Amino acid sequence: MKTSLRGICAMLAEEAIVLAAYNDGTGTMTIGAGHTAAAGPPAPRAGATISLTEAINIYRNDLAKTESQVQAAVRAVLSQHQFDALVSWHFNTGAVSSATLTRKLNAGDAAGAAAEFARWNKSKGKVLEGLVARRERETAMFSKGDYGNPKIRVLESKSGPEEIFTADQIEALLSGAVSSEDEQSTEELLANPISQLLPLHRPNQTIGVTKAVFQKFHDLIPEDGRDDAVAVVAVRGYYLNTMGKEGANDRGVYDDAIFVLEPDGVHNFNGNTDPGRFARGIAKLKSHQAIRYRPGPHGFSRKNGPYPAFRQDSNCTVIRDETGEDTDSPGGRFWINLHRGGITSTSSLGCQTVPPHQWNEFKTLVDGLLKKHGQESFYYLLVDQDDVPQEETTVPAISQPAPTPAEVNPAQVLQQILTLAAMLRGRTTPNQTDMVWLQDILRVLTADPIILNGEILNGKKPDPLVSTSDPQLTPVNGALGKTIGHALDGRKTAIGVVGMLATTVLPIFFPQLAPITAVAGTLIDGVANVSTTATQPGGGLGRDLVTAAFPIFAAVAGWGTMGKVEKWVQALRSGLVAPAGSQSLIH
Repeated sequence: MKTSLRGICAMLAEEAIVLAAYNDGTGTMTIGAGHTAAAGPPAPRAGATISLTEAINIYRNDLAKTESQVQAAVRAVLSQHQFDALVSWHFNTGAVSSATLTRKLNAGDAAGAAAEFARWNKSKGKVLEGLVARRERETAMFSKGDYGNPKIRVLESKSGPEEIFTADQIEALLSGAVSSEDEQSTEELLANPISQLLPLHRPNQTIGVTKAVFQKFHDLIPEDGRDDAVAVVAVRGYYLNTMGKEGANDRGVYDDAIFVLEPDGVHNFNGNTDPGRFARGIAKLKSHQAIRYRPGPHGFSRKNGPYPAFRQDSNCTVIRDETGEDTDSPGGRFWINLHRGGITSTSSLGCQTVPPHQWNEFKTLVDGLLKKHGQESFYYLLVDQDDVPQEETTVPAISQPAPTPAEVNPAQVLQQILTLAAMLRGRTTPNQTDMVWLQDILRVLTADPIILNGEILNGKKPDPLVSTSDPQLTPVNGALGKTIGHALDGRKTAIGVVGMLATTVLPIFFPQLAPITAVAGTLIDGVANVSTTATQPGGGLGRDLVTAAFPIFAAVAGWGTMGKVEKWVQALRSGLVAPAGSQSLIH
């Protein structure tokens, strides 16, 4: 349950809002409605200023801890106005977990609880008129839902002139705050015709390349983060030639990539590292720098207040449109945060954003990894696509997760092969003739030429009256010895062709047949007890061995072809195959 805007206005009426940071007299920098760094982000700094909308939402964010404590202590079902009154009272007293008021409320005595507010009117044993008046307002709010007519004092600076706002004016102000279009659903993103902002697939950069890039620029990370278990690498312009303008790093599209590195692997996400538009003074984060981020709220200017994100926690350098480089001053921050993007825009004026349908996954993953490895923050390293080894990223990749052997349906694989056969024969739907066609091809590939009455009978059974004694191996077929030669005699070509198709050719040009390769890799990994990460489908030793097997199968196919040619030549030379018009030596 959250405090209503009316309840917030009633609480804000108890103290002035100051829109410029000031020293409260004890050396503590303060801004807004009494906000200090101890309450959470943003940390007030000398010279900092905020808008009234931001001040209200910072206050709303500061109330979150109080709201959760009220919910934990009170077991009774509360109406909105009762909850608002309790938050106001506990925010001022901090007594909700131990007060008689709470015990009576939990016992079902709402009237008795209401009478308890008046008792909390003292400070250091002395009754204060201000507290008496506040308790009366909270009692009316709790009992009757009467919020009164609060007046909020707003000052541009601590000693500057003030302006009075009513609750109605505050509601009108927030109604015109920044749109919350970035909260729309995943389905809307995917269905929206302007979702050209989004690439067709996630980054397929390999773990090895990502780690190599990270190591290449590791020295950019300050010493306090070089041994961190969790880090993030962003590649600006990852989709440089696949979306947007050719060869251009566009703004307003998710044409960049974000990789979360941890000891157990790398996790790939789409992302945006640029502002959404051009305008004088708009900041673009400079490449080749590492910035520390920590969990914190983003969007104090939004109508509904901030939401959990990652906030800038170290200085950075930006490049501003038309004005050039600019670096955080010691007293301020640019607040180049890392947060959820939008559907019809990347929702960035310089921040780094993740598409909304991937944001929850990204945020949950990073929060969990930080907790797992005992980190409170992480370093975000931004590089350019030119910094990534190009030869590694151009290898076709299969984006689907690798199936386990138990998930493979042999009938489905056969159907896929038959579909391919039909395609090769100029049709879209396979039929029985395609099965016969495949069987004939396999027979031709696996059979050695049998010479009978001057005719070559590939794959046909010879006459039993004709001698079929085991022939001597030809030099090519016996190159690796008699045992291997006889074992592979008549089989090498088929083994080589099928092996080349299964390991490389088919998965590239017909992705629907990729499970054949993936399963082989998974089986090898299972035997070798080699684990792979979720971000590298079919990866690991098994996948590497299957891919590396292509030239071996090519060599076997070539060996088999040479062997068949040698048998033909040998047959011609021995006179077993007679020229046209001559008499065969076999009768």
